[in-house]
Amino acid sequence: MSQANFEVVQLDEKKYIGVAATSSFQNITGIAEARNIFMDRKREIELIGDENTYTCVHFANEVLFTYIYCVGVQELKTIPNGMIGFTVPNQQYVKFCSTGEEPYEAISHYVKENDMVINTNAVSLEVFKFGKEENKYNADIYVPFLYKTVESFN
Repeated sequence: MSQANFEVVQLDEKKYIGVAATSSFQNITGIAEARNIFMDRKREIELIGDENTYTCVHFANEVLFTYIYCVGVQELKTIPNGMIGFTVPNQQYVKFCSTGEEPYEAISHYVKENDMVINTNAVSLEVFKFGKEENKYNADIYVPFLYKTVESFN
């Protein structure tokens, strides 16, 4: 796996509006339905930042899994009924562009090799282009991390 597929980036605060699916981590459901609702209703979202991309924001622990189909917006002024609006604070991420490798395994390996730990208190991002097949192998994947330091373990 090429190191060229990885980049450490700092993303500024971002605002999103979209449709969420939340389920038990042991039985993940609702993602396809959330996607269909989002794709059918995305034209209702105002002040979209980038009309060419959409983001799937996700967060999980051993109990719950949340996956949100959304677009970045300039402000959270008007949130359509049945959708969620939220802000992701600035954060450091490992960005990975897959060329066929399983992206989350590759990122996990990269993080371990580079004296980092995944920040489980932050969300991961999958950025897709409208009109292209939605697949984790053709997305830009952003996984939040922290550098291992003596302070982070105290």
